[in-house]
Amino acid sequence: PIKTFIMNGEVVVGVGNIYANEALFMAGIHPSTPAGKVSKKNLSRLVEAIKQVLEKALLAGGTTLRDFRKSDGNPGYFAQELHVYGREGLACLRCQTPISLIKQTQRATYFCSQCQPC
Repeated sequence: PIKTFIMNGEVVVGVGNIYANEALFMAGIHPSTPAGKVSKKNLSRLVEAIKQVLEKALLAGGTTLRDFRKSDGNPGYFAQELHVYGREGLACLRCQTPISLIKQTQRATYFCSQCQPC
């Protein structure tokens, strides 16, 4: 699956579970899509989405969900900008479809079935 592929540190560095979910949402790609089946156009969108998500997360100081703290002891504020991660059953901020949750390699995967069809 494309989500597992982009979380592989030998393929892309820095894309953890939260950022993978958010980048796939931003690019409109379903997380279960086989990596080899993603079109070049969609891969280009995904590359840009990963860059944007990581940049926004860095500017926000990271993502505090429970006990994460930055080196200065303050929380990261990117959690306030999450579109799909941790939002199972809540309305998609883009189309109002309920956010879905599946497990992939023992990790929670959140997505909008309407906004991420491919």
